[in-house]
Amino acid sequence: MSLPVVAIVGRPNVGKSSLLNLLAGRRISIVDPTAGVTRDRVATPVEHQGIWFELTDTGGYGIIDKDNLTADIERQIELAIDEASLILFVVDAMAGRVPLDVTVAEFLRGKNKRVLLVANKADGEKHIHATGDFFSLGFGEAIPLSCTMRQGKDHLLDEVTRCLQETAGIQPGADTAAEAPVEMKIAVVGKRNAGKSTLINTVAGEPRVIVSEVPGTTRDSIDVRFEREGKAFLIIDTAGVRKHAKMTSNDLDFYSFHRAQRSIRRADVVLMLIDATVEMGDVDKKLASYIGEEFKPCIIVINKWDLAEGQAGTDQYEKYVGEILQQVAYAPLTFISAKNNVNINETLELATLMHQQASTRLSTAQLNKALEDILALRGPSSPTAQRVKVYYATQIDVSPPTLVLFVNNPELITEEYRRFFINQLRQRLPFSEVPIKLYVRGHHRSVDKVRDKGG
Repeated sequence: MSLPVVAIVGRPNVGKSSLLNLLAGRRISIVDPTAGVTRDRVATPVEHQGIWFELTDTGGYGIIDKDNLTADIERQIELAIDEASLILFVVDAMAGRVPLDVTVAEFLRGKNKRVLLVANKADGEKHIHATGDFFSLGFGEAIPLSCTMRQGKDHLLDEVTRCLQETAGIQPGADTAAEAPVEMKIAVVGKRNAGKSTLINTVAGEPRVIVSEVPGTTRDSIDVRFEREGKAFLIIDTAGVRKHAKMTSNDLDFYSFHRAQRSIRRADVVLMLIDATVEMGDVDKKLASYIGEEFKPCIIVINKWDLAEGQAGTDQYEKYVGEILQQVAYAPLTFISAKNNVNINETLELATLMHQQASTRLSTAQLNKALEDILALRGPSSPTAQRVKVYYATQIDVSPPTLVLFVNNPELITEEYRRFFINQLRQRLPFSEVPIKLYVRGHHRSVDKVRDKGG
């Protein structure tokens, strides 16, 4: 059973994103005083008194978008309303009723949906009493709320669940959360205009996020569920990354970049999108470095290959990528056209295989057979006169595969030998395309001697 959808709708700057964050209990949507920050639908599951629903934030209705995306934003609002069982119509208690609130009310009346009127920014008695002015909008008395002071949350959630029981027939304890469990979370990252949103929409089979030639169209990280062969997956669209030098600590790109980083941390597999028609640079290197630091399985996805094909062969391009993105040298490449749906299924199948690789657990016997072969090929050489003794290896975790190598003295294992050892493990173990985290531990020494390094 799919979750019922509760859509948050209202004019710009009434606190819709703050409301989503408050009801979800964590920061999901970007909150900024700049009008028009939210453009796409941002959704998250919420539970209250045993009832689950999907809460969806939308862009401000009536915004005049500086990038001429007003029609796209309003299309996303329409799609959210079409899916919704309940609308939260948000107004600003401090500003009072304004003409655009009336416009939104007229728009919602034509949708034949259950609507709860929510007056945000009711931070004191004065503003709570002023919410009576909104009665004329035609949706009953406004529910006063203050996102900044975190007041009114429980009352609003009580009303939401009551309405869902009446309109959607949802009962407490009902299996509304029983969507198919997510098999894998996939983050799509890359610099601006690499085609991330186009890829998301192609995978989802619907216009789930706005696609535009305007750089920086996507600002939030957008979670989109989709199904393949009866299994549910989550794919995460992220904001396009630009050079750090062009960011300030309080601009939208700064927040978007950190959400992209968080999406990488959440993901089981990362699709790093490269625009085949544009030269790679520092942004690609920094993204690859972060993916490597987080030990995430990664696929280098060369998008718009239909536009570049003929200018270079796949072997040549693969060599070019390998020279620039050495931080994720283990990552395989795929060549796609997100717009034309070329090689998308094959890329998703590869992501599934890599997730399986990263989740594989080997026995100590399997590891030590590989260890014997590597030592026979080349043992570690000591930078001192002390002899290096390697005892055995064991796997202590998965996702990423995490191995411990026991030696007589960890200080004797050089960085160069670490890299050699990890590369040899990839050739002998079912971890050929995923990062391996390697600890080196002194035999019979305490855990705090472990060096937290990997490759």
